[in-house]
Amino acid sequence: MKKLFTIFALFLAVGLTAQFAVAQDNKNKTDDKETLIKAARLLEEKPFDKDAKKIREWAMFYIIQTKDVSVTICTNAITSATDKKNKNGSELFGQYTIGMAAFKLENPDKASDEIAAQLAGAESMLKAYEAMVKEKPKAQFADLDALVEKRNKNELAAFVAANGCKEDKK
Repeated sequence: MKKLFTIFALFLAVGLTAQFAVAQDNKNKTDDKETLIKAARLLEEKPFDKDAKKIREWAMFYIIQTKDVSVTICTNAITSATDKKNKNGSELFGQYTIGMAAFKLENPDKASDEIAAQLAGAESMLKAYEAMVKEKPKAQFADLDALVEKRNKNELAAFVAANGCKEDKK
């Protein structure tokens, strides 16, 4: 009987530990989602923050590793951000990606709307770009100014839709 009680106690302890681990994992997933959304907003406002590089790296790693969100990288609409002449291209490309992921996590009902996600990523990138130029005027890049102009004229959505990812029709 004592042996049976010990085995029962052991199973109970293992079960509770497993249940706690699952609860912690779910809590961490929620925390990570919220952290990514906050990271996207911080990087839009302060792309040159002293911790921006670490935050950007964490966010990109999270997007790559998680099953909570996936993004489709389609640079047709944002080629100017990835131009080799643009010294902030990698940061802006990262912001585009992080912005898309944040949009999908904030709007799970629109997570499959790739055009809306592409637009959100482009808008996030442009916010970061404008903050960069405000802090460091030499960060200005004519092709990105043209995208800002499209956004200001309410033409960015149509531009992204026309230049976004095309479905493979076989």
